[in-house]
Amino acid sequence: MADDPNPSRGGCGLSTDGRMRYWRPDAALTGLVSGYHLYAVDPPDGERQRDVFQPAWANLRFVLTNGCGWRARTREGDWREVDPVALFGPSSGVTWSESARGLVVGIGLLPRGWNRLSRDPAVVWADRVGPGALAIPGDLGGLHRRLCEAREDDEVPALFDAFLLSAIRPGTPADAAIARVEAALVDPNLTTVGQLAASVGLSTRSLERLAARAFGFSPKLLMRRARFLRSLHAIRTLPPAARASGIDPAYSDYSHFVRDAQDFLGMSPKAFLEMDNPLLKQSLALRDAVLGAPAQALSKS
Repeated sequence: MADDPNPSRGGCGLSTDGRMRYWRPDAALTGLVSGYHLYAVDPPDGERQRDVFQPAWANLRFVLTNGCGWRARTREGDWREVDPVALFGPSSGVTWSESARGLVVGIGLLPRGWNRLSRDPAVVWADRVGPGALAIPGDLGGLHRRLCEAREDDEVPALFDAFLLSAIRPGTPADAAIARVEAALVDPNLTTVGQLAASVGLSTRSLERLAARAFGFSPKLLMRRARFLRSLHAIRTLPPAARASGIDPAYSDYSHFVRDAQDFLGMSPKAFLEMDNPLLKQSLALRDAVLGAPAQALSKS
């Protein structure tokens, strides 16, 4: 590719000046897609920005700039270069991110969206990052080129809408069951797998099969992750002395919550909340304002 005459665009049509955007998808994609996002990081010359993604459902992401050297590391994994069109599978822990100046746009896939778009069961991609074309059908290369040619941020959601509306398969009988599980996972009154299965009208075995196909993890882990994220976001605006009163009542005590934090975050909740991660902090506020939830895994759509 010839040298970009405008270095602030890094080889693509959109500026790489630091910013973050979120958009809601077309109404026809409600319940399938949590939202669209744009992350542009602009660290000082010669430096790299490190940040972190919280545990989440799957995301399909497109790197739009040359030479940003974006790397990611999932739980217990090694740092790896992120593909230009990358699929971040559902995660049970934080995913670390490191990049020079660069621009990424992406699609958040809810479990129903995964079930109707991906070739693979979600469990195959649990805590994994890889080339999107391995699991997602459609002309991803063409979509990537059109995104690189966009000149305004607000062209991004229209391009994503058009791609998804043509690529997502028609609804199936499983959609209703997946939707019931999604709603049940954010219900704090359900505390056991048996209660979860009964509330959605499935046997425990059927629930386990559905969870592997559309959600990526066992029902027990999904409930633990939801309980932990509810608690983490309930306490993040509280002073340290008041945090024990803000956690989910299903926790036996605050030390129980701290043990879960070590499992899901790899550190204490205090250490996580006090880290200098500007992308994460901006994302929490913006997700809440635009998409209605501070974490993708807590989406209620």
